[in-house]
Amino acid sequence: MEEIIKALGEKIDAMKNETVTKAQLLEVMGEVTALKTKGEDVVALKENVTELALKVLELETKGSSSSDIPETLGKLLAEKSEDLKAMKEKSGASVQIVMKVAGTMALGTNVTGQVPQAERESGITRIVRRNPFILELVNVGTIMSNVWEWVEQKMPDGGAGMTAEGTAKTQADFDLVVASANVKKVTSYIKVTKEMLDDVELMRSEIDQELTELINLKIDDQLLNGTGLTVNLVGINQNATAWAAGAFALSIPTPTKWDVLRTAINQVRVNLFEPNYIVMHPTDVTGMELSKDSTGQYIMPPFAALDGTVVSGIRVVANTGVTVDNFLVGDFSKAGVRFKEGLTINVGYENDDFTKNLVTILAEARLVQRVKSNHYGAFVKGVFSTSITALTKA
Repeated sequence: MEEIIKALGEKIDAMKNETVTKAQLLEVMGEVTALKTKGEDVVALKENVTELALKVLELETKGSSSSDIPETLGKLLAEKSEDLKAMKEKSGASVQIVMKVAGTMALGTNVTGQVPQAERESGITRIVRRNPFILELVNVGTIMSNVWEWVEQKMPDGGAGMTAEGTAKTQADFDLVVASANVKKVTSYIKVTKEMLDDVELMRSEIDQELTELINLKIDDQLLNGTGLTVNLVGINQNATAWAAGAFALSIPTPTKWDVLRTAINQVRVNLFEPNYIVMHPTDVTGMELSKDSTGQYIMPPFAALDGTVVSGIRVVANTGVTVDNFLVGDFSKAGVRFKEGLTINVGYENDDFTKNLVTILAEARLVQRVKSNHYGAFVKGVFSTSITALTKA
């Protein structure tokens, strides 16, 4: 036993000059407590281990208030500091230290009451869509009937002539033809539960906005590209005149898109109309603005504005509704749109919606578009790449 006490004493003395971990301190305290023998040697041993414990306490709590000490050995020693001092001063005194095993903190076990929640921004971030633009360019009005009719002059014959005295005068005649276009309907609907409408903030307004955007974009696409077949409108591109090089065929050295647009403007004017808009994809507009010559200088023809928004006095409208590499030049006042029924949104039940607590929100519009056949020449459409080839000097 004397050898054990001596070894423990040497171990504790060595630990006083070293950085002692909590595990090491607990181990040596356990060994001292386990001694059953009494005597001066054991009392001295307990005093030494008490000094060691107080040293660890001082290091553990240095720079922190007692309220900041975690539930670890340091905190336990702090709580037992008076007992440790008494143990040092009074032989035979003992201190009991019980270490709890630390567990993982969790909201369900360590936090009571209301947990702070993330702050959510109000509203809904909507999908980005292009802006409709054709309705801003064309002639828009309303119509009471479901058919729009007009009269066109066809097959003129004869004309005016210089007439000598006593001779027959020059006769002229022409035919009149009634043309028409039928009103078409654009629709979209969303089916939603009544609970969602009641519980989700702003849901009804978001649905209305979504349907409005979808209807307006479909109208925009139909006004430009509608085929006229079955339920489709007759779009401007359907009857626009195809671009033709004409007198400029194979005659322009190194032609650019600027040259193509300038010849298209000329073609509309030769057709006896005055163009007011050029519509094309933003990528084509940017490509024209960034074009440079062999010296690296930007190319901006004298008939174009510096920002590329005007060519020969005609405004350029850039929109992704036009396919890349395509263009349309024309007098858009010659395209007419009439609404039989503007955009309306209705709410109702369909089939077994009522028993399933479903609500149908329906949006629709009824309209008609026409470009008179005598005005087909007011519009010229084309493809930049093929047009440049047709203009390039051989």
